[in-house]
Formats: sequence, structure tokens, C-alpha cells
Amino acid sequence: MIQHMNLVFQAEGLSVGEGAFLLACCNHTDAKGYVIASMQQLADEAHMKMTAAKANKQRLIQRGLLASKERYSPKNRARIADLYRVNLELLASMKRARTDYGPTLVEELTFAAPQETPSSDPPSESDPTPRRNPTPPRRNPTPPPSESDGTGGADSDPLLPPSSSPSSLPPVTADAEGASGTATDGGEREAAAPEATGADAVVDAYVQALGRPLLNGSRERLRAQAEQLLAAGYPVGWLAERAAEMPANGWRDLVQHAEKTRVPIPGQAGPAAGDGERCPEHPRRYRVGCIDCAMAVPG
Repeated sequence: MIQHMNLVFQAEGLSVGEGAFLLACCNHTDAKGYVIASMQQLADEAHMKMTAAKANKQRLIQRGLLASKERYSPKNRARIADLYRVNLELLASMKRARTDYGPTLVEELTFAAPQETPSSDPPSESDPTPRRNPTPPRRNPTPPPSESDGTGGADSDPLLPPSSSPSSLPPVTADAEGASGTATDGGEREAAAPEATGADAVVDAYVQALGRPLLNGSRERLRAQAEQLLAAGYPVGWLAERAAEMPANGWRDLVQHAEKTRVPIPGQAGPAAGDGERCPEHPRRYRVGCIDCAMAVPG
């Protein structure tokens, strides 16, 4: 407690070691002077070795300024941090007489008010910090042509930097605007959003059924499978329905699901008795939805 540490500072008759060890104890005191700390912690805070800390503790106990008691755990009787108590009443009675140490530095030192210096004043010659020269404006290597004649500007015409105003920009034609995107009010143009493809619709159906966004790698893999099936002639709507069936069953391969499903493709015959049979030309695939045949083989 800071009040108890102040008693140590004001006490008279303490050695350097006793005062340092007592300050370490008062750093952990409660209102009644009780301290719970280990000897190693008190020695470290007193900036002394363990032997010196034990010697100063014994001197303080002999003088009646400190009391200590060993403590053991009630569960396994293991040694725990000792209990100390500082004799606050005796320590307060050791307060030295009030001494006049003379005027303090705060009473003798004064500061003059700073003088305001206009920002426009040039720096003094004694200023060690050089100021950076302003960057000169860029100039065209050739003078601009004069508006008065077609032969070029006069020799006395200044070399002016190119104008950065919007009026100096070339006009945007309808073809250029359509190629670069829609023009905004500030002169900038936004790139046209890519058109959604059939593969995107299939991927979106899978994501909606999954209920959470896909990582880029998984999205690209599913998109590649959708493009492969669309190139083989599968309808977009039919593939989107098959993709929506995959998350609930834990399926990730759209090609295998499209080959093994018994849902007929629009325009082909419905499920027949042989729709679960293998494709005669490709035994590893089913007859309905065989991607190697590019269309379903009727049953």
C-alpha cells in the first residue's frame, strides 16, 4: 500500500537493506499490514540476493517491525507463500522530525511565454533543418502551338504544364463508351459486369441449397463440371436441379451425380425398367445420363 511505503520513507533509524526489504513488504500490505508474498519475490523487489533478504528479514523481526509465519496448504500440506505483517504503529512512531530542505526547484525555475512567430517569416540562418525545395512543375519538352497562327508558338510564349481539367480530355464517342462501360458523372467509367452463364446458374443453385458461400477452389471445380456437362448437351435447368440435390446428400461431384441419377432429362422417355442398367458402350456408366454418349440411351 502506498501509504505504508510512505511510512518507510519517513522512518528514521533504518539501514539501507532494512528499508529496501520493508518497502518490498509494504508494496503488498493490506489495511492492517498483512503481506502474503514469497521470499524470492520480496528479494527480487528489494534488489538483493536471497541471503541478504533473509538477513534483513531477521533484523526487522528482532526489532519488532515485522512478523512472519510459515504457511502450508490444507490439502496436501505443501509449503506455500509465508504470511508477514508489518508493525504499522511502530513504523509510524519512527517518523523523523520535520526538516526544512529549502526552496524546491519548482519555486525557483520559471519559463518565459513563447513568442509567436508568423508562419510567413523566412527561416533563420542558424536553423539547422534545411527546408525542402518545392518540386518544380513538369513542362512539355516542346512548346504548344500558338492559336494565332499554324506555325507554332512564339519564342516568348511560356512553356505551360499540360492541363489536368476534364476539358483537356478527348471526347468519348459512343463506340468507346460502349466498349469501356457506362460513364459516370465524374467522368470515370465502370467496367460492365460479366454476363451470367449457364454454369453460373448451376453453381448458384448448389450454393443456395448449401446455405453458405463456397471457397474459390470448390466454386471453380463445380463450375468446370457444369461447363463440361453443358457442352455435352445437358439442359441448364435440369443440371441446376441436380446440383441443388447434392449438398443434402454430401455429394460433391456433379458429373457422377448427373450420370447416376434416374431423373429423366427433358425430352427423353421417363424412367423405364432398364434405366438402372449400365450403358452398353460404356459399362462404367448408367444408360440414363451417360456423359460419354452425350445423351441418354433410351431403355
